[in-house]
Amino acid sequence: MKKSPNWLAMPHDVMVDIIQRLPTLEILNSARKVCRTWQRICKDPAMWKVIHMNTLYDGEDLEILTKHAVNLSCGELIDISIEYFGSNDLLSYIALRSSNLKCLSLTNCFHMTGSGLSRAVRKLARLEKLHISLIDINEEDIEVIGKNCSQLKSFDMSKPFRGRFKCDYHAFAIACYMPQLIHLKLFDNEMTNDGLEAILYGCPHLQSLDVRMCDNLDLGGNLGKLCMERIKDFKHSSTQNRGFDVQIYDYADVDDFY
Repeated sequence: MKKSPNWLAMPHDVMVDIIQRLPTLEILNSARKVCRTWQRICKDPAMWKVIHMNTLYDGEDLEILTKHAVNLSCGELIDISIEYFGSNDLLSYIALRSSNLKCLSLTNCFHMTGSGLSRAVRKLARLEKLHISLIDINEEDIEVIGKNCSQLKSFDMSKPFRGRFKCDYHAFAIACYMPQLIHLKLFDNEMTNDGLEAILYGCPHLQSLDVRMCDNLDLGGNLGKLCMERIKDFKHSSTQNRGFDVQIYDYADVDDFY
């Protein structure tokens, strides 16, 4: 009769690799309770350098679990993403304990605000990537982010709502305070050609630019040609067929740029 494999006899680095492939919630709720060996592995701060809390609802207090994961990182956290939950209090908790954080992604975190994000980034000087979706921020918040996160290379922003008017405040603030950007995504923004032109000259290192659904842009003339010449990966909605067809220029993944 063939013997069952002794999983505890496998090399330590293999066990670590297996556990790290599990979702963060699975590690918190299950993996670290399997046996003493796995419990010991899950206490290693290196296990918690990356935390992804992406779930609609799991029937638990996700803020408490996220704070526990941050505590387990012992200040070594470099990448965290949160989706569909969270508050300004959680954001502040993360920032106070994660001075080495490089990547922060906040998606559909409806109870977080621009002012809460502004307070948090003052403690995140090493931040290189900030992606926010459906969190309302203004030009003052962008100024704070730019001034406190001088190493920021990637910035994604989509607003929770958009009026039928033209506004370049976000674009001008990005051009002024985020000159080091390599990747920029402004999805469904109210900016005009003036704002886009300011970004092109204020952010000379841009290699990836996504301005899809920015209906106030007219890229049929020289500005569109300039974008195609200057930006390696340029995505935009077709101005000739707005509402029916989307023309996308897509080359390399932005992660290749830094």
